[in-house]
Amino acid sequence: MLIFNMNSYAVDFDSSIDASIRKDFNVEENDLPPLPSSVPSSVSEDKITSPSSYNPTGKTYTLKHGTQINLSSQSSISDWQKKGHQISFAAKQGFTSKEGAIIPAGTIFKGTITDSHRPQLTGNGGLIELKIDEIYYNGIMSKIDTKVSLANSKKVFLGNIKGTRSYWKNFSKAMTPGRKVFSATQTCAAVMAPIPIVNIFSVIPLLGGAVVYTVNFVTAPVIAIFTKGGSISLPAGTVFQIKITKDTTIKG
Repeated sequence: MLIFNMNSYAVDFDSSIDASIRKDFNVEENDLPPLPSSVPSSVSEDKITSPSSYNPTGKTYTLKHGTQINLSSQSSISDWQKKGHQISFAAKQGFTSKEGAIIPAGTIFKGTITDSHRPQLTGNGGLIELKIDEIYYNGIMSKIDTKVSLANSKKVFLGNIKGTRSYWKNFSKAMTPGRKVFSATQTCAAVMAPIPIVNIFSVIPLLGGAVVYTVNFVTAPVIAIFTKGGSISLPAGTVFQIKITKDTTIKG
């Protein structure tokens, strides 16, 4: 209150800017220039481009018929995967085109499962039919003709990777009870044979064991029919060998 009652307290406003505006514009009629639609920035933004490891040459190269290429799968493969599932591979080593150009290790290939099934009855194993028909050289996709000749160091016929067929193995397992019974009766007969009077009865357990073994032998084929073969499960990094089936031109 003491400050506000003092005669020396005053505020001096600077009206020079206001006078300048009134001199050039009719403020009462709102004759002011429009505000800019955007505020200019003193910092210019450069266009950012993603770095690329590819360097296309614009040329074409020929992969010669019979060229063998080792590939490493980049994901797991199993007979659970359905028809149409795509799988990527990478070349384990570089290989040479017909013109002498080196296609480097790491070049991407892609394949498709064209058929598959889980292990089936009658001891039939799982199945994967694989077709590798794309190469990505310098980022450019080209179609190629190949056949898979090896999968996990095992030969592949007609592109079919098959699980172990287990019919005869399962037949042998189904015969196990009969073999055990017959073996036990043979032991019993061998114990009874040296004993007088009792030895005449030693043939009885032997015949019984033979009957059980015969019945088991007859039923084992039927039991084996209702058992399944081995499944297919190949982890990422499994090595496949493919062969070029005819001269094929690729871009890169």
